[in-house]
Amino acid sequence: MMMISMCFASQIDNLSKESSEKINLVWQPVIDEDNDLSKIDKIQGVNVVSPSWFVIDSDQGHIQNKTNINYLRDIKTKGYKIWPLIHNNFDAEMTHKWLNDEKAKDYIIRQLIFYAHRYDIEGYNFDLENIYDEDKDKLTQFMQEVTEALHQDNIVVSMDITVSSEMQNWSKCYDRKALGECVDYLILMAYDEHGRLSETSGSVASLNWVENGIVDLVEQVPSEKIILGIPLYMRLWEEDYQGNVSAKKLTMEEANKLMKEKDKYPIWLKNEGQIYFAYRENGKIYRVWKEDVNSLRLKVDLVKKYKLAGVASWRKGFETKDIWPMINKRLQK
Repeated sequence: MMMISMCFASQIDNLSKESSEKINLVWQPVIDEDNDLSKIDKIQGVNVVSPSWFVIDSDQGHIQNKTNINYLRDIKTKGYKIWPLIHNNFDAEMTHKWLNDEKAKDYIIRQLIFYAHRYDIEGYNFDLENIYDEDKDKLTQFMQEVTEALHQDNIVVSMDITVSSEMQNWSKCYDRKALGECVDYLILMAYDEHGRLSETSGSVASLNWVENGIVDLVEQVPSEKIILGIPLYMRLWEEDYQGNVSAKKLTMEEANKLMKEKDKYPIWLKNEGQIYFAYRENGKIYRVWKEDVNSLRLKVDLVKKYKLAGVASWRKGFETKDIWPMINKRLQK
């Protein structure tokens, strides 16, 4: 594929921006009976669904296809738009090889066009993570090429990026300004402030950290091209007296149950915009910075404050039922 010297997204007039309606996307990587968006009643306000259907799984750019035809049919019947997620298996070495192979990149693009036509896909969500910093420009070039190709069929291109940090391969690999010039939307994954392997316990997405991430990004990318990614989960941190720390994921329901059982007097942390509770058990201390309807309301309100394009929630099945009405209401303000 020929080298592209500029992004072409700006040449597409109002692509996917048919109205002033905010984007309200939810990811669905796992489909179970209670959370199957194709079977349960339509969630008021949610207008885009992103199932994890495509994986780049080889150096040559082969895409593994996990599309569920029945799910696709029923999702469309309910009125959702569908932007399937495509990821790179988070394999830095494999990604390095296909990013530096013109034939492999061309193969990836041709497959994406084929699947978009075959399944009547409105958009794609690119979740390309764990990429060598040295491939930063190659990643930008690939996104320029794939965006130009998909725009020929008015297919929306969104891309997930981390909050800016000095973390190699996970943050420094993104040229946020250049990516924002070509793709339709950058989804700021404003979570994992303290990730699963963090050496210290802390919030998944404290309010100040999220807002600082937005402020940094809007200095580089037009705000109307930014979607705020929010977490529907948190972590239970376990600390021993030797300073060892480990964590496991909690859904909102699990956190509510745990707080009720273990700590009757949680506290509200204003700067973090979250409830915090802790307890001791078997010689260890356990801590939770809790995500709930109140913490997420503060985050969703940042969409209006910074005039962002909308929100994306990770992921269906982690939430409590009060989350969706709140998001819908706040996005309409």
